[in-house]
Amino acid sequence: MKETRGFLVCLLAFFLAVSNLACGGAEPVAQTADDEDYDPIAALVGDVEVEEEEEDSESVDEAYTGPTKLTVNLKVINEKNPEGSYRLLDSSGAEIIKKGKFGEEIELNQGIYNIEFETSLVFGKPKYLVENVEVEGEKMTLDEIFPAGQITLNTYRGKNVKRCVATSFTVHSKTKEKDVPGKGKTCKPLILETGHYEIQLILSKKKYQPIEMRINREQVQTSNVKLEK
Repeated sequence: MKETRGFLVCLLAFFLAVSNLACGGAEPVAQTADDEDYDPIAALVGDVEVEEEEEDSESVDEAYTGPTKLTVNLKVINEKNPEGSYRLLDSSGAEIIKKGKFGEEIELNQGIYNIEFETSLVFGKPKYLVENVEVEGEKMTLDEIFPAGQITLNTYRGKNVKRCVATSFTVHSKTKEKDVPGKGKTCKPLILETGHYEIQLILSKKKYQPIEMRINREQVQTSNVKLEK
């Protein structure tokens, strides 16, 4: 008898609960994932309201596919964009620009390029190649530093170090094992591509005075050299 009464009580409680919902009874308090008492299981069965982040109304801009406005700059020691030019090649090796001007804006298709720099500011006018340059975006500036250093050879006779006696010289690159074209003169700055060199001071038609030195990138130095008799 007691079991029957308990069953009737449970059944009555169930009908009362259903009646309460049908008549607009109190709704469960909405929970979010940030609440301390958030119940993920309840969220799955629909007893809680899960807030979702709203998508940005502004659509994401598509990647730019047009041409790039490119400016190529070159620095040699302390001088920016000296006299000289650059040659631009695409990834296949085809020449796109033969004599580009430093500091001047050009329009170029996006892609991978190789750029070869040359300037008379560096003794012998060596070529400096920069490979796999990625050109992208609407506008781009490429700043390159030529791998070179500067040295001033102060050649003198006797004991007067402060009096520089200008002397002609030739240059041999021990790094590349070849002579650098051209002749230079002491007593003024000389810019050389980085490397190991032998400079031959011309004392007379048949007499030379060799000097070995290493040139480091962007290093500025002075060397006092006493001339042989």
